[in-house]
Amino acid sequence: MSQSESQPLSPISETLQRVTGELRKVTQRLEKVDDAVGKMVFESAGGGGRTFHDLQDLDRAKQEVAGIARFLERLAHDMPAEWVADSRTASLMIDLQELATSLARSEARENACARTDGDDCEMFV
Repeated sequence: MSQSESQPLSPISETLQRVTGELRKVTQRLEKVDDAVGKMVFESAGGGGRTFHDLQDLDRAKQEVAGIARFLERLAHDMPAEWVADSRTASLMIDLQELATSLARSEARENACARTDGDDCEMFV
């Protein structure tokens, strides 16, 4: 069995779309945390300047994750269909099983190669 048969490849544009979706989920979680922490700070008597600075950092992190998602989504639209990668092997670097599974999903290698003459896919193995 060749390396290309043992490791299913998926179009990079699809992988970027999956990453974008996961980043949007993180943004939604950050929004919930931001709201909850904000309520706790305003309800407590000892807010202080440092706490507000930390809240601003949380809001900035939320905006950064959302911005990265939009950036990757745009890159995905411009990615040639014949560019493929092994997202399954890359997902093994992720400790969270649900996230790793979501990012590893891929079409069969034949689907990616069907959009080209087939030979182009070999250079990415």
